[in-house]
Amino acid sequence: MRWGSIRCIRERAADPSRYPDPHARPATEGEEMEEEEKPAAVVDCIGLYCPMPITMTKEAIEKLDVGEVLLVEADDPAAEEDIRRWANRVGHEIVKFEKDDGAMRFSIRKMK
Repeated sequence: MRWGSIRCIRERAADPSRYPDPHARPATEGEEMEEEEKPAAVVDCIGLYCPMPITMTKEAIEKLDVGEVLLVEADDPAAEEDIRRWANRVGHEIVKFEKDDGAMRFSIRKMK
């Protein structure tokens, strides 16, 4: 990807009315931001490679109740796409994603 294409996208994205966030929900009057939800379980996949991060994530989320959040930590470069696709395919929600120096943290809400 060329740097110029990224700059163009950022310039166009400066106007939020052109590209509304499909995941945003309107704020209700008097509503405060809720605190970050604490995970019900944590899966540490640091140092593990495919297929272990997705396998351990699947096993851990099966033990949770619907609505609970699982925190997955991984550093396998393939885990970012694998976990996103898996969550989308099975119907769970990635509520937060962070990436720092190659380590990734996914907060996944069990939806069914």
